[in-house]
Amino acid sequence: MTTQTAIPGYGLAPPSKDDALAFLARGVGADQAAALWVRACRESGASATARDLGPETLMKVAEWLARQSGIVGVIGTSLSVRLRTYRLLTANRGVGGGQ
Repeated sequence: MTTQTAIPGYGLAPPSKDDALAFLARGVGADQAAALWVRACRESGASATARDLGPETLMKVAEWLARQSGIVGVIGTSLSVRLRTYRLLTANRGVGGGQ
């Protein structure tokens, strides 16, 4: 996987697996976040043990999280919005993997 950079003029970097886990941990606690991550990855066909996930795979996990109720759904929606925003901005700016 190539490292994706912040978008010039915006300073926006794509969310990562570490971001997702940190958001979940803040919302539901570290233990539950880890269990949710494993389940979300399994349900999305992603590797829970991968060091990081590409944007398309992370989007699948974020969309699964977004379908859950409560704070988990909010976190999933937030990740999805950030991923879409990064993708659109990179496509418009010609930066990173958005082309």
